[in-house]
Amino acid sequence: MLDLRGLSIGGADGAMVVRDLSLSLPASGITALIGPSGCGKSSVLKWLAGILPKDLDAEGQLMLDGQASARPSPAISYQPQGDGLFPWLTVAQNAALGLQVRGLSRAEALSRVAPLFRSFGLKGTESQFPDQLSGGMRQRAAFLRTVVQDSRYILLDEPFSALDAVTRLRMQDWLVARLADRPRGVLLVTHDLHEATRLADRILVMTGSPGRIVAEIPVPGPPTQRSEAALAPLRDDLKSLLLENAP
Repeated sequence: MLDLRGLSIGGADGAMVVRDLSLSLPASGITALIGPSGCGKSSVLKWLAGILPKDLDAEGQLMLDGQASARPSPAISYQPQGDGLFPWLTVAQNAALGLQVRGLSRAEALSRVAPLFRSFGLKGTESQFPDQLSGGMRQRAAFLRTVVQDSRYILLDEPFSALDAVTRLRMQDWLVARLADRPRGVLLVTHDLHEATRLADRILVMTGSPGRIVAEIPVPGPPTQRSEAALAPLRDDLKSLLLENAP
C-alpha cells in the first residue's frame, strides 16, 4: 500500500496549490484523480515522483507498506503528459532510458527492454525514431519505458489526451490488458469522465483553491464488463459533484 499523508504545496507567489491532501493507493488496480484545471492534480503526481519544481514549497509524507519512504522511490514510476519521447533517441533508446536513470548501463537497459517489443506491439520499430511512429505506437513506447522499470506503482498524467478518439479507446483497452497480465497500483490523472469511469476501480474527486479531495467514489464491476448505459448515471453524479465544488 502506498499512502500519501498531509501534502501541502505552495506556489511561487505564496498561494496554496494543494492543502493537507491525503490518499492511499492499493497495490493493484487503477485509481483516477479528477478535478478542475489548476486544482493541483499534476503537482500531486510530480511530488510523488520526486520531480516537483524547486520553486514550489511542499511538505508531506510518503509511506510504503507503513514505512516512510524517500522520493524519488524505485517503487514508483511516472509517465508525464503526452509520450515524453526524446526525438533524437531511437525507440529502443527511449524505452531503455528509465532503466538508465535508475543506474543500469545503456547495454544492460537495452538488453532488458529488447524482449518486450513484441508484446507491446512495437517489434521492428527498435531502430526508428519517434517521429516515424503513429500516436498510438509512441504511447506504447512510453508505456514500455514506464512499465519495464518493474515498479510497484505507476503514475500516469493524462497519458491519452494527445490521441485521437479511436486510438485513445484502443490504448485504454491495451492498458487494461497489460495490467491484467502484470498487476500494478496505478494513479491516473485525467480530465475525461468517460476515461475515468471506463478504466478506474475508484475515482478521487479534487476541488481547487487550494486542491483537496472531496469525494472517493467506487466504480462497480470490472472494466471489461461495464456498459455505457450503466456508467451514464455515475458520470452525471460526477459532473454534478465537480460543479458543486468548482472554485
